[in-house]
Amino acid sequence: MLAPNWIGDVVMSTPFLSLLRSSHPDDFITVLCREYVSELIVRSPFIDTLATYTRGGGVRGALGALRKVRPAGGWDECFVLPMSFSSALVAFLSGSRRRTGYRSGPRSFLLSSPLDSGGLRSGHLSEEYAALAGEKVDELPCPGVIPPYDWKERTARYGLDGRYAVFAAGATYGPAKVWPRDRFIETALRLSRDHGLKPVTTGGPSERIYLDMITDKAGGLNLSGKSGAGDLMSVLRGAEVVVGNDSGPVHVSAAMGVPTVAIFGSTSPGWTAPRGRAVRVISSSPDCSPCFERECPLGDTHCLTDIAAGDVVEAAAELMKAGKS
Repeated sequence: MLAPNWIGDVVMSTPFLSLLRSSHPDDFITVLCREYVSELIVRSPFIDTLATYTRGGGVRGALGALRKVRPAGGWDECFVLPMSFSSALVAFLSGSRRRTGYRSGPRSFLLSSPLDSGGLRSGHLSEEYAALAGEKVDELPCPGVIPPYDWKERTARYGLDGRYAVFAAGATYGPAKVWPRDRFIETALRLSRDHGLKPVTTGGPSERIYLDMITDKAGGLNLSGKSGAGDLMSVLRGAEVVVGNDSGPVHVSAAMGVPTVAIFGSTSPGWTAPRGRAVRVISSSPDCSPCFERECPLGDTHCLTDIAAGDVVEAAAELMKAGKS
């Protein structure tokens, strides 16, 4: 399998792996992915080996990683989950005898078994990935990821040996997915005051200054740019609740069963909402949403500003209460 490149998409691909393993119990399953998402898959019980390459490695790096794990007889089939031309090219050059993926522009001739992409975004992305396996099930399993086995020790290294809430307040996709900072601050203050939860923010290095402004106002700890994927999974796993924009961390926490509140603006909950046993999705759903734009065409992102901090706090409190009952 050629895995997606985004953290959330990798999480949503895990039901596909579950179906693939159940339908091919004796086959050797290899997953190729970029190095920075490998922590999400490396402990999966559904795969046999993992091949990784760096973000800048491109097609050459991907093929080099595959050569290191290529079985003697080559691959019988390659499932191409990303929609890019380069991923289909990697599948073609890998020598796989059958290559399955969705049609997308000029890449279709590289696939031996292209599937119609006309219905994409009409259902959940995890279902679209699962359809590539060719298996029909009454109920798709929820995404699942396994944190590092020493996750408690990892969180303790950051001084997180008490109760805390994680705020995934950034989104690399663009500002049309980012709930206003003052709402995150209010939510963090209320969860700290009413539930005794220390605020912890997570994000990439470029989001550090933005997230500093949240922890400066609400107190707590900013881990943006300080933790790799394994530590991020550990911190999310230990949280009482995770509150975040439509971004990778809310998919990871939801897949680990952590109470998760996901806030949606320009994107579609029907397509990419995190799935799990303790998830609440909050969206104001104006007529213009989902537009899938990185920046609001109207200039005011009322799809996000119409969501009150009180609604998010209430959802978080209900999820935490349900988890204790």
